[in-house]
Amino acid sequence: MALAFRPGFAVDLACPGHVAIERLTEAIVAGPMQLRRSRVPGGGRDTPRRDHDHLVLVGPAAQQRFWSPWLTIDVAPREGGAQVRARFSPHPSVWTGFAFGYLTVTVVLVLSLAFAGAQAMMGSAPWALWGSAGAAVALVGLWSAAQLGQRLARAEMEALARELERALAACQPTTPD
Repeated sequence: MALAFRPGFAVDLACPGHVAIERLTEAIVAGPMQLRRSRVPGGGRDTPRRDHDHLVLVGPAAQQRFWSPWLTIDVAPREGGAQVRARFSPHPSVWTGFAFGYLTVTVVLVLSLAFAGAQAMMGSAPWALWGSAGAAVALVGLWSAAQLGQRLARAEMEALARELERALAACQPTTPD
């Protein structure tokens, strides 16, 4: 599995969505992983037989670390069966922290470049370039931390993918994406 920005995959199943959801839920609950279930936005009231669903698969609580991945799973009906789309991501608080960090450092970089440009146009030494250099180093640091987190989480990502494949085996995939 190559490192990528929120890697994911999709599988078309021959069984209907509600059957896939039931089998997936039963198979994962019986295993070591934790399954969290939530309603799809706009999905209406919660009825026992749903063809759409949103699930989150995570590793055992005792083995979770800061870099541990989540596997979000969306089940939707598709011509005579269902489609399961799965995407890896970090914990939402980690994801939000990185997004806020990138935003903050980018704003500092742009403002310091603008200030340095104004200093240069006024004929003074553009000392604000030091802020730009610091922001650029911080951006590289954030990117490096994200790459390190993906490398540390690789084994967990593979375990989550294997668990999902095992759980979906009961619904005979028709064509993988």
